[in-house]
Amino acid sequence: MQRSAGLHGLIRVLVQEGTREPFEYDEEKSLVLNDWWHRSTYEQEIGLSSLNFNWIGEPDSLLKNGRGRYNCSLAGPLDACNVTNPECSPAALAVMPGKTYRLRIANVASLSALNLEIEGHKMTIAEADGYYVKPVVVKNLNTYSGETYSVILKAEQPPSRNYWVALNVVGRKPKRRQEPPS
Repeated sequence: MQRSAGLHGLIRVLVQEGTREPFEYDEEKSLVLNDWWHRSTYEQEIGLSSLNFNWIGEPDSLLKNGRGRYNCSLAGPLDACNVTNPECSPAALAVMPGKTYRLRIANVASLSALNLEIEGHKMTIAEADGYYVKPVVVKNLNTYSGETYSVILKAEQPPSRNYWVALNVVGRKPKRRQEPPS
């Protein structure tokens, strides 16, 4: 479901009780990916559907679980959101060393194909759009509007530092700065 027209989030269908999935993990986490514009859906729709087609450009932000980066100097005064407010911090995916995680990933973007990469980690694709797949190990994952994936992530890197969860637009040459580590 997409926020651009109202709803936003994941619907998870669990396996029938007593059924084993074809992969194992210690814990699962959800990761909702989205593109975000500072113009309304209606403004975008007018440009995209007009006789004089008007491409709306690249998203102002890419969101991970509703959080993203934006050049705040372009905005007006923001009393409620600043670096000391924990609700304004970047999205984080907290994991414990040695654990294996199932990441349920959904691309709810309106107009962007997205690439997800977790610095220094490989992901094993285990499910695509609700169907188990032959496991494939990847460094990054391209995902398109409306797609869902389950990937298996092993937290095997040294816990002495943080690792980027990078999200970038693919298929177009964006004018905005890309996120590391791509």
